[in-house]
Amino acid sequence: MKTNTYPLAVPSDLLKDLRKAAQATGLSVADTMRQSMRLGLPGLVTRLSPDPLRNLKPLTPAESRRCFAIPDPEFDALAAHCAALPVPIPEE
Repeated sequence: MKTNTYPLAVPSDLLKDLRKAAQATGLSVADTMRQSMRLGLPGLVTRLSPDPLRNLKPLTPAESRRCFAIPDPEFDALAAHCAALPVPIPEE
């Protein structure tokens, strides 16, 4: 098994916690770090990944009015162009 070594700066308070955990589990500090990363990664991904549908709330009417009250000439021109395009007749 090929392994890579990455230098990691560990704050002193976290290092103290790592040493306590290593002593409590009987693992080395390095094994404790590896296991904590392995066990903690799923939670980290769940909590910190930018999931576009998580905690997404619709705009309130006041927010909607505020967002769309400012005209955007570029978008308005695009919307007008798209509205003027012919609609194809569906084939049977």
